[in-house]
Amino acid sequence: MRFSFTIFFLCIILYACNLAKDKGALIPMEKMKVVVWQLMKADELYAKKLITDSTWKSDKKNVQFYHQIFELNKIDKVQFYKQMDNLKMHPIQFKELMDSVNELSKREKNIIIQPAKKLQMTKQF
Repeated sequence: MRFSFTIFFLCIILYACNLAKDKGALIPMEKMKVVVWQLMKADELYAKKLITDSTWKSDKKNVQFYHQIFELNKIDKVQFYKQMDNLKMHPIQFKELMDSVNELSKREKNIIIQPAKKLQMTKQF
């Protein structure tokens, strides 16, 4: 009886340690939104280039883009996809991530458009 209690207690401790290790390996949401946004832009670039240059498909340029983005942000692709799978199991958190990616895209768009509007206004006068 005492032996089985000890084994049970050790199993609980090992399980808790594994949970703590998995939670520590998560990518922060701020970094996740940047990575997802960069991956979306890479996919868009790939789709546009694929229309004019079919060799991009055979060269698997989209996979090369993904590797570069992961290296740039210093994250592991296994870790990223594991967290994405985890977020897909939690729709509220996934929606928050996608909403923050959308806001990031709007901010980036405004940064690009604002100087162009100022330039047009100065040409009118």
